[in-house]
Amino acid sequence: SPIMKGHARNIMTHHATVITEDTSLGAIAGILVHARIGGVPVVDVHERLVGFVSETDLMGALLRSTDESVTARDVMSTPPISVDEFATSDEVMTIFRERDIHHLPVVRSGRLVGIITPLDVLKFFLDKVLPPPPEVG
Repeated sequence: SPIMKGHARNIMTHHATVITEDTSLGAIAGILVHARIGGVPVVDVHERLVGFVSETDLMGALLRSTDESVTARDVMSTPPISVDEFATSDEVMTIFRERDIHHLPVVRSGRLVGIITPLDVLKFFLDKVLPPPPEVG
């Protein structure tokens, strides 16, 4: 049977946690710790995706400086890797494998609409694609 194709919009978490380029390192650390996430998209005033700060980016920055004047702008990956909301599940999985990332922002006309982690992909396949386990009894 053909694999059911999902699009990024079906897989993503509608994600509210974002930061701006002016967010300080301490504030970013607080967000990652309290939300238990490994990275956060950086958006401008129009909600356009402009960067991404991962926990690895943040640790590297903290090794260099704990100065509160250092902000997301100084440490974010830019341009960030992202996908359009209509990218297929295959495209999403390929990006994770080839780019060795763990968070994939989803955009609609450049504006952030969600985020996908490998766990979201596995959950999509478990819920929507793979057959249910056999009934016991």
